[in-house]
Amino acid sequence: MKTAHQLRNLLFITLLALAGCMNNDVYNPDSKPDNEPDNGNVTDLTIPSDFLWSTTAQVAVHVTIGNNTPHTYTISIYSQGADEESLPVAIGTASFNYPYNKEITLPASDTIVTVTQTLHYTDGSQMTLECNVPIVNKKAILHLGESGNTVSSTRSPNITTRSDDDLEDWNEAKELTTDITKINKNEEYKVSTGNMVNLNDNINIMEGGKIYIAGTLNISAKNAFQNHKDAKFIILSKEQSKGEAAGILQCFGDFTVKNEFEIENYGTMTVNGTLAIENGGEIDNYGCLHAEKIELDGNGKDDSLLEIKERGYVFSKTMWMQKATLEMEKNSLLEIEETLELKNDCEIEGDDDGKWAVVKLTNATVINEYNDKTTQIKNKVFVVCDHNNGEKPKNIYLEDGAQWGNTKAAANAGVKTTGSDCAPAYKPEEGGTPEEPGNDKEYTLGQYTYAFEDLWPNFGDYDMNDIVLVTKVTLKVTGNYVTQATLKCKLAAIGASKRISAGVQLDELTAGDISSIQYDTSNNFTENMFKTNANGTEQGQTLAVIPLFDHAHAFAGYNGTPIVGTYKDAEFNPKEFTVTIHFKENSVEESKLALNKLNFFITCNATQGKRMEIHQINGKATDLFDTSAIGGVVASPNTPFRAKGNFCWVMIIPGEFSFPLEGNNLRQSFENFELWIANPDYDWYNHPFPDKVKQ
Repeated sequence: MKTAHQLRNLLFITLLALAGCMNNDVYNPDSKPDNEPDNGNVTDLTIPSDFLWSTTAQVAVHVTIGNNTPHTYTISIYSQGADEESLPVAIGTASFNYPYNKEITLPASDTIVTVTQTLHYTDGSQMTLECNVPIVNKKAILHLGESGNTVSSTRSPNITTRSDDDLEDWNEAKELTTDITKINKNEEYKVSTGNMVNLNDNINIMEGGKIYIAGTLNISAKNAFQNHKDAKFIILSKEQSKGEAAGILQCFGDFTVKNEFEIENYGTMTVNGTLAIENGGEIDNYGCLHAEKIELDGNGKDDSLLEIKERGYVFSKTMWMQKATLEMEKNSLLEIEETLELKNDCEIEGDDDGKWAVVKLTNATVINEYNDKTTQIKNKVFVVCDHNNGEKPKNIYLEDGAQWGNTKAAANAGVKTTGSDCAPAYKPEEGGTPEEPGNDKEYTLGQYTYAFEDLWPNFGDYDMNDIVLVTKVTLKVTGNYVTQATLKCKLAAIGASKRISAGVQLDELTAGDISSIQYDTSNNFTENMFKTNANGTEQGQTLAVIPLFDHAHAFAGYNGTPIVGTYKDAEFNPKEFTVTIHFKENSVEESKLALNKLNFFITCNATQGKRMEIHQINGKATDLFDTSAIGGVVASPNTPFRAKGNFCWVMIIPGEFSFPLEGNNLRQSFENFELWIANPDYDWYNHPFPDKVKQ
C-alpha cells in the first residue's frame, strides 16, 4: 500500500510538472506575478487586413556612371550597419550606357545603402570608391561621375572676405613694434607690407585686441603670450593689403589657439611644431596653413575649431582630432602626409552645393578610435586615400554625398581643386589599363532570424521562441546563374515541448535544379521524417524542399523534448550548422533566389507523408501539407497561415533576434511594439526591455 501511495504521489507531481511545461507555451495572463506590468496579449491588437507582418522592404537601387568614362565598373551594395568583413547584399556592373538597377530586400528600418564602385587594372591595382546613399520612398539613387563634380579651372583674382568690418580700417591701426608687451582692450595693431616683427614672448592681448598682418609676424619657439576673449590675428592677402605678397605668420615652435582667440588667415600661416586649437579657439583659413602637427580638441562643442574656406589649403604631416568638427567649403583642400587620428565623435563637414572639398591622405594611415562614437564625414567631401588599397577604415560614416576612394577613384569622379599662389592644385590622374569585371561574384541575402510559434492552427503565447532559427544565406554566381547557396544557420532556442522538424522550400526551383546538398553536421536527421531523393531534396514535392533537421532537441544534443534556451539563466549552447546547396550548371537564375523566395518552415510531431506545417503569413505550403489539419483560428482554407484578426505564426526579423523569455509576449518584451502596426518601418526589435528578452 505504501508503495502504491508513493507511486500515486509521484504520478501527481509528474502531471503537475507537465502541466507547468504546457502552460509555458500558452498565453496565460493569470500566471504573471502581480508586480510585473501586463501590456496585454498580442492578439488583443487590432491588425489591419493589409498588414504583412514583415520587417523587410523591397528597395530599388539605381546607380549611373558619368558619360566621360568608357569603363565598366563593379557595383556592390551593402546594407546599413554592415561591417568591413561583410559580403555585399548585391553585386552588378555599370557603364555609361548601362546603369546598375536592382531591387533588393533590406530591413524596412534601413535608411541608407552603402555603394562601392570598383575597377581592377592589369597591374594589380584597383580603383575603389565608397559612399552612402539615402533610401527615399524605397529608392536609392546615385550618380557616380563627373557631372556636377568639377570645379572651375582658374582661381578668381578676388578673394571673398567676411561681411564684417574687420578689414575696412586696418590701415588706421597702430604699427606693431617689438617693444610692445600689451595690447589693450579693443586696440588694433598692424604689421605693414614689407615689414617683419618678432612678437614679444610675453605679450598680453586684451579683449577685442587685433593684429593685422600684411608683412611678416614671427613668433618664437618659446612664446608665452596671453590672449583674452575675442582677441584676433588677421593675416591679409596681397589683394587685401595691395602689396606684392600676402601676409605671413611664422611660428617657430608649438602654437596654441584657445580661449576664444581667433585667426583669420587670407595669407600664409606656418607652424614648425604642433598647432593646437582648443577651448573655444578658432582658425578660419582662406589662404594657406602649414603645420608639423594639428590638434583639434573640441570637447564636444558644435562649433568648428578649424574652417577651411573656399579655395583654402591646409597641410600637416599629422592631424589629431578629439570631439571636434572640421568644416570645409567647396574647392578647399586638406592634405595630411603621415597620420590622421580620429577620437571620440569627430566630424568633417563639407558644402552641399555640388562641388567637392578634398581631404588628401594619399598613403597616410587613418587611426579611428571608436568607443561607440562614429566619425562622420558629411556633404561634398571626397577623402582620397590610397592606404590599404583605398578601403575605408571601420566606423567612419559617410553621409549626404561624402565619398571615400583612392586616387584613381578621385580622378574618375572628376575631383579637383584649383590651387592658389601658395598651394598646389589637386588634379589626380587615373592611369593604368583597366580590366573588364569577372563573371564570378559572391554576395549575401542578409542575416535574418525566423521566429516560430508552434501551436498552429490555434493561437500561441506570441513569445515567438518555440523555434528560433538564425540564418545567413550566401550565393555564389557565375555570369547570371547561381552555382551554390550556403545556408549558415543557428538553432538559437527551442521553446517548445514537441518534436519539431525544419526545412526550407525554394519557391521558384524544382528538385531538378539541384545537383547535391551537403551538411557540415552529422546528426541532422534521427527520425527519418524526410524521405529524400538522390540529390538530397525531399521526395514527393513539386518544388525543391531542403530538409534542415527532423528533431530539434536531438539535433541540439538533448534527450526528450525539454524547453531549452528560453529561460534567463538556463545554460544553452545554440546549435550552429551549415547547409550547402549545389545547383546544376546554368540552371538557376539569380532572381529565383531572392530572400522572399526562401520559404523556411517547421512541422511538429510529423512522420513521413502528410503533415501539418507552419509558414509565414503568405507562405506557400509544400505538397505534403495536410489540408485536413486546417481549423482552429485559421482565417481561411485559402490562407492557412493567416489567423483570424490577421495574425501570424512566423516572423522574420533582421539580424539575431533577442527573443522574449518564457512568460513574456512581444508586447511585454519590446517597447512600443504597437507602433509597428501603424509604421511598418519601425525597428521595434531593436528596443527590448532587457529583463524580458534573451540577451
